[in-house]
Amino acid sequence: MKKPDLIVVVHLSATAIHTVIGQIHSAQDIRIIGLSTVKNHDFAQGTIRHRERLKSAIKQSIQNAEDMANCRVNSVWLSFSTPDLQSVNSVGEVKIKHDIVQAKDVVAALTQAKNKHLQDDLYLMHYAQQGIALDGNAEMIDDAIGMQASDLMVLYHLMMMPVKGRQNLQQLLQECDVSIDQMLFDAVSTAEYGLLPEEKYHGVCLIDIGASTTSICVYREDKLIYTHCFAEGGHHATLDISMLLDVTIAEAENMKKSQANVDRHGIDSSQFFTIKRSQHDDEKTINMLELLEVTEARYISILGHIKKELDKEGLSEFLQQGYVITGGGAEMRGLLPLAKKIFANKVNKVNQHSAISAYTQYGDDDKLRTIAAMIGERKYQTAFGTLLYSQSEAFHHSEKSSPDSLQVKPMREKLKTVNKFFGKFF
Repeated sequence: MKKPDLIVVVHLSATAIHTVIGQIHSAQDIRIIGLSTVKNHDFAQGTIRHRERLKSAIKQSIQNAEDMANCRVNSVWLSFSTPDLQSVNSVGEVKIKHDIVQAKDVVAALTQAKNKHLQDDLYLMHYAQQGIALDGNAEMIDDAIGMQASDLMVLYHLMMMPVKGRQNLQQLLQECDVSIDQMLFDAVSTAEYGLLPEEKYHGVCLIDIGASTTSICVYREDKLIYTHCFAEGGHHATLDISMLLDVTIAEAENMKKSQANVDRHGIDSSQFFTIKRSQHDDEKTINMLELLEVTEARYISILGHIKKELDKEGLSEFLQQGYVITGGGAEMRGLLPLAKKIFANKVNKVNQHSAISAYTQYGDDDKLRTIAAMIGERKYQTAFGTLLYSQSEAFHHSEKSSPDSLQVKPMREKLKTVNKFFGKFF
C-alpha cells in the first residue's frame, strides 16, 4: 500500500504564522497530523515589517507543527495576501504541428498568455486554467492533451506580484531551512475550503476580511475569473476606535471584540459601558451608539470598495449565489445584515469542509483530541484550503502548463471564441 503524501502549508497573516501538515489519502480524505500558530505582526499588507522577528516566528511555527507530527519539513506551500497583487484574464493560442495536442503545446499557450502581461518587475505567483478551446469551438474543455486538433486556445487567470516581494519571501523561507513548492493567493485557498461546488458554478464572490487586507475572488461556471486585494481590513476598525474614542489600541481591540456591532437594530443610544484604562488608574465610559457609528463606518468602507470594484468590472450581475464572507474581520457582530444591505444580494459565512479530519492512528487520545479541537478553529481554514487546492482538479489541470519551459512570441489578438465563453471578463 502506497504511503500517503505529506503536504505542509505555511499561511502568513498579519497577526500570526499558521503551519499545517496534512497526510493526503485522497482529495476527499486529508488527515491533519500537525498544526501550529505563532502570533506575529511583522507581515502586513504583503510586506515584511521586521525580518528577523518574522523569520523566528516562521521557524517556531514550523518546528511546533513538526514536533506534533513527528516529521521534518523540507518544503512548503505558501499562502498570503498582498495589495500589490495584479490579476488579469489572459489567453494563449498555438498551432498544433502534428495534429495531436501535446503537453508542450499547453505550455506554449501559457507562455503566450503570460508574456502579454508579465513585465520584468512582476512574478507569476499563481495561475488558474479556465478552459481550453480546440479549433475555435466555443465549447470549453479542461484537458486536451492527446486530442486531435489544429488550433489550441487556453484561457487563464493570472495572479502576479512584484519580483522583489517574491524574492524577499523566497530568501526568508530559505533561511528557515525550507523551500517553496507553490505560492497561493490566500482568497483562492480559502475559497477551496469554504465554497460549495454549486456556488462556484452559479457565480459567487468570496470575501476574506483579514486584519490588514481584504481579499476577494469571484467564480463563475466553476472557474476563477477575478481576484483582488484591498489594503484595508479589520485592524483599521481598531485604529478608528482608538483615535475617535480616545483609547489605546489594545483597549480599542478589546472593545471591538467584546462590544462592537455594525447592526443598528437593537442598539440603544442611551446604553453605555465602562472599560478599565490600561494606562490610567480609572475607567472610561463609552456610548454604544458612538462605538457602532465608528465601527460601522469602517465596514461600510470595506464593503463599499468591494461593491464599487465588482460593479466597475461588470461582475455583480453574475453572482447568483451572492457573497460568502470569512476571515478574522468577518467575526464582527451584525456584519451579515450590513453586507446584505450594501450588496443587495444573499450573504453567508463559509461552510466547513468535510474532507479535513484529525489523524486517528497516533495511539494518543490527548493528541487526537487536541488536533480535532484545533481543526474547528477558523484561523486554519486558509491553510486547510491550500491542502484541498493541492488535490483539486483545477490545480492539476493548471499544472499541465509549466511557466518556464518554453518561450513563444506573443499571440495575435483573437478573442472571438473567448468572448463567447467569458464575455465581460476580458
